[in-house]
Amino acid sequence: MANSTGKNLLDQRRKKQAFLDELRQFHQARGSPFKKIPVVGGKELDLGALYVRVVSLGGFAKVSEKNQWGELGEDFNFPRSCSNAAFALKQYYLRYLEKYEKVHHFGEDDDESQPGNPKASLPLGAIPSSYNYQQHVVSDYLRQSYGLSTDFVAPCDYNKLVLSLLSGLPNEVDFAVNVCTLLSNESKHAMQLDKDPKLVTLLLAHAGVFDDSLGSFSGVFGTDWKEKTSRDFVRFWKEVVDDTEVRELLWDRTSPAPEGKANVKLLASNRTCLRFLLLCAHCSLISLRQLGLDTLGNVAAELCLDPIDFRTTHLIFHTITKCLMSRDRFLKMRAMEILGNLSKVEDNGVLICEYVDQDSYREVMLLLTLPDLMLLMASLEVLYLLAQLGEVPCSKISSVEHSIDLLVRLVSIDLHTFGPDALTAVRLIEHQANAEQAAEVRPQLVEQVPAAAPGAPAPVTRVSGQPSQPPQVSSNLMGRNLPCNG
Repeated sequence: MANSTGKNLLDQRRKKQAFLDELRQFHQARGSPFKKIPVVGGKELDLGALYVRVVSLGGFAKVSEKNQWGELGEDFNFPRSCSNAAFALKQYYLRYLEKYEKVHHFGEDDDESQPGNPKASLPLGAIPSSYNYQQHVVSDYLRQSYGLSTDFVAPCDYNKLVLSLLSGLPNEVDFAVNVCTLLSNESKHAMQLDKDPKLVTLLLAHAGVFDDSLGSFSGVFGTDWKEKTSRDFVRFWKEVVDDTEVRELLWDRTSPAPEGKANVKLLASNRTCLRFLLLCAHCSLISLRQLGLDTLGNVAAELCLDPIDFRTTHLIFHTITKCLMSRDRFLKMRAMEILGNLSKVEDNGVLICEYVDQDSYREVMLLLTLPDLMLLMASLEVLYLLAQLGEVPCSKISSVEHSIDLLVRLVSIDLHTFGPDALTAVRLIEHQANAEQAAEVRPQLVEQVPAAAPGAPAPVTRVSGQPSQPPQVSSNLMGRNLPCNG
């Protein structure tokens, strides 16, 4: 029994080798020799068995017509996970066996091997110098015939940056981040985030702030790549952010989809980006905190706050209050900038009126007493914007002790009293009134003396005794009248 089995195996090997020798001679005669047998699943493809199987089904044309290449792939060591097994098997047969089948099975003449039509030797193992992308192009006519979509996404260079960030390859990621850094600087080639909003989400994911509503980035960037890249951003944020409430922003629970057209609008509407900026604003690293607060101030004018039960909204007011009450000049100015820009969005008025407490108004009023021109201008600016929201902010402003007296005194302040060094940060512009404005103002400033008796001196025009106002400041801060109650 064992001897018969061994003889059968030996006969099969001899037949297989004889077929390969004959096939090699056939291709040698045609001018298309080959040396290596294609390998599938770690084993050489049995060209003899493939030829017999295809011929038994009617030949190459029949198998292709009935789309039976996928069924044949299971018999020739193709892995089940190989999605292009049918295509690969068909190409192998077309390259090695299709001409052999025509001549030896169907008895057709091999016209290409005739002396009058010589065929140059083709190195089958050679690698083409360029990839033939046209093989993937399907015409619109064929797409419509087979019911395929003809609505394609317009090609965009930003897609390449997205793919580089998605790849996780160190060189690709570094390249994409460097390109984004260059584009984010002020230049003629400005970054246009609206062309691919996923770019913001991926950049934030590489910093450890994830938006899982768009995919499993936290599983890939935060878990799978942590060991390979030696970057644990969860631990990093826990080490540099002391505020426990802000730490919870690492885990997203409510993340609406990003919207917007311009960069500022897109960043303001991206709640994942907002969480990242709040983490930076509470970071112990000075440079990171400064960048976070600066960016928050820039996007606040386009930020429409969510209801107060959203964690991000609650923490924005928490950040403003914390910065206002700090002893750091930079933090105070950024807090007033963020609060003032939030006041410019009409829908934020109700939340600001309710959740900016009286202590914050008192702190802003106290800053008006300091001999610091930049703090003075920032305080007046935020008070002016808050007062435009209506009765509630005006009442809170007037409730601060001596607030009205202080604001009235600031109307006639002379900026030169702050010294020459302070004026270097401010640009003074004297506004010249036109003729119409002068005609309207003159009756208010000029007082006519009653006519004198005959023989008396001519009447003299007397200017009102009110003090003249110094040149106004261009930022419309010093000449504004704050509406207030009381």
